[in-house]
Amino acid sequence: MFEVIKNSALTWIGIIGGAITLISNIQGIVELGKWADWLILKWRATVFPIFSGFIDLIGFKVSSIAISMIAMAVFVSAIAIGSNFEKRIKVDSDEEWRWGRGRIFNARVLFGIFMYSFHALIVFSINKISFIYNLYFNFPYIFISLLYVLYVGAIVIGLKGWPLWTSISIAASMIFFSFIFGYAATSSQEAGVSDTASFFLSGISAILCGLIVVGVAPPLTFTRRIYFLNFGVACVIALSQIGRLGASVTP
Repeated sequence: MFEVIKNSALTWIGIIGGAITLISNIQGIVELGKWADWLILKWRATVFPIFSGFIDLIGFKVSSIAISMIAMAVFVSAIAIGSNFEKRIKVDSDEEWRWGRGRIFNARVLFGIFMYSFHALIVFSINKISFIYNLYFNFPYIFISLLYVLYVGAIVIGLKGWPLWTSISIAASMIFFSFIFGYAATSSQEAGVSDTASFFLSGISAILCGLIVVGVAPPLTFTRRIYFLNFGVACVIALSQIGRLGASVTP
């Protein structure tokens, strides 16, 4: 029993940390209850300084959204590594999976990184290069569709060899995460931060997280843990809305 708990601890740290990190950036989309606001306030006061402190050590001033994205990459990586630990102790596991350097060092992963980097550069350049901005302004639906194709394609190609439903599930979850961070980024303006440093550090953390997932995460176990993360976010939102509804009908 102790062995199971010990090997599951990292996974649950990643799930809980990732869920609260997402919720802390969802306030602009959904109005949360007071208890959820309190939880977010405590989370930002305890966890964010840890990540921002590490970033300050290398001399960069990045946005709070970039810090959230870096934190999210760390928590997802923790889920991947924790899933690997769990897989090792489950002799009755329903999936066959073996670690190998070839999972990371191959052409498809390199191409997936290229697609993701190209996607990120386009997003970063929208407000910086007039030609790209004009394309976005004149053909918004085509432009956004192209970005989604690049993003989903990068994930599915990078996870080639996984069951198709798992790679599609991970891609859908990553779109959900990026939507939350993207919305939070457009609704906040921060002075004194470097957009370039924020972009590169968050992008590099996402790529490193992807390599860790590809390299160490058992597909089925990891995908199920990402489901738990999404379910946790949904539960907090639902409970928060129920709490707000109850408060609104109280005389």
